[in-house]
Amino acid sequence: MSQFDLPQRAKVFKALSDPTRLQIVEFLADGVERTGKDIADAVGITLALLCHHTSSLEEAGILNKRKQGQSCYHLLNRPSLEACLGSLKAFDQARP
Repeated sequence: MSQFDLPQRAKVFKALSDPTRLQIVEFLADGVERTGKDIADAVGITLALLCHHTSSLEEAGILNKRKQGQSCYHLLNRPSLEACLGSLKAFDQARP
């Protein structure tokens, strides 16, 4: 996400509005790439449900997924997330 137009920002905030997805983002906030199993165990959900949630986060552009063999590895896309959240600061600074 290099440009944060309104529809793209809405996708990010919609993705983050779910408590489970927010837990996933918080778990990955340390910048360490983790397997789906690691994430599912940490958040307390099944791998099937994790797949649903990570798809939403990927579509929003705030999660990157890499497949290696039969494992999927997930990494938070911090620059995109920070840029989107930073758009709120820019909006606040533009107000009189």
